[in-house]
Amino acid sequence: MKKNLPYLRFLNLARALEEMPKFPALDAVESGLLNACSIAWYQDRKLATMEALEAMPEISQRTKHSRLKILADKGMIKVESDEYDARVKYVVPTALALKYYETVSYTHLTLPTNREV
Repeated sequence: MKKNLPYLRFLNLARALEEMPKFPALDAVESGLLNACSIAWYQDRKLATMEALEAMPEISQRTKHSRLKILADKGMIKVESDEYDARVKYVVPTALALKYYETVSYTHLTLPTNREV
């Protein structure tokens, strides 16, 4: 397989960053949920817990719910109540999650590019 494919280099980089000791280890479901949440955060949308549970339809609701709790335990997300309706909860990024995406972005931007594809 070609070694100069940018997306494969990115995947390799992402895997290396996930193995760094300053970030918690994430399994595939946790990583997928975190990435799905990050899209909403990038769009400056409040992400309700129920909306986060709609991501990754191939995974059961129970599994996704438990993985959101694990992400909170690992310090990657936190759950906050709505200021007007305590029944509504929002998933928000923590400083650790923001640092994780900042590190991924910085490292990806500093990769040498090979325009020969």
